[in-house]
Amino acid sequence: MKRNLVFLVVLVALLGLVIGFVKIWNRRSAKFGELRVESVPPASVFLDNKHMGRTPFRDKVQAGQYTIKVVPEASSMQAASWQAPLSIGESLLTYVSADLSESELSSAADILWLEKISGKNGELSVTTNPDGATVLVDDQVKGVTPLSTTDMSSGDHMLTVTSPGFLSRTQKIKSIAGYRVIASIKLALSAGGAVVASASPTPVTQSVTRITPTGLPLSSDPAKPFVIIKDTPTGYLRVRLEPTTTASEAARVKPGEKYHLEEIKTSWYKIKYDGSNTGWISGQYAEKVE
Repeated sequence: MKRNLVFLVVLVALLGLVIGFVKIWNRRSAKFGELRVESVPPASVFLDNKHMGRTPFRDKVQAGQYTIKVVPEASSMQAASWQAPLSIGESLLTYVSADLSESELSSAADILWLEKISGKNGELSVTTNPDGATVLVDDQVKGVTPLSTTDMSSGDHMLTVTSPGFLSRTQKIKSIAGYRVIASIKLALSAGGAVVASASPTPVTQSVTRITPTGLPLSSDPAKPFVIIKDTPTGYLRVRLEPTTTASEAARVKPGEKYHLEEIKTSWYKIKYDGSNTGWISGQYAEKVE
């Protein structure tokens, strides 16, 4: 009897050691990537219905395909949940940004991740909901979604997606040689927008609210030299702190507005706006008057 008991205890102990060894081995051999999730308002993050934490979330996750779900906390009951397919690559970052609103139609979200490619150049692939959105990289139109481009230079870029009747989305991306940046973007229906009943929701064209610096320029022409803002694909032109597309945005100006020209540097114009503030705009979308 005692021998049988000892044998059973030893067997259970060995089985526990084997199970522990297998778990440690599987964990060491597993391939992980990094997942970063941000949201407004704060929310809980689920992967395949498993609760991972709350936003802002950042952790190592086993590489693979998942369904991510972002659920607003109880204190934010007015905001709707959002979910989408998600890909996490080995030793790569997947970034999720969700702006949750009262309904799915008025919520927006971005999923950005990297994919290793055989080519030596950097690539960009963009899909949107809805399709047919205009894609701009550093304020230059690249085409409409779904879009793939293979001429991305290495370094930081500003990715903007815009569509009539929907709020634009802008994200800073980093292009790396030998990798494809993949962006999956859901646009939010703008206030006053409408959806036509069809197999695929189609936005109705409407005027887009344009953000401008505080205080508009005088209706009379400013002192020469000055610039007149031309039409742009987004309906506005960014004013940056420095003459480069990677510089921070200081303000936005509208087509048709006129501003005093302070300085010219290559293809950039330094303008005075809001009475005393200065910033740089792309000369591509401005007409100089001397």
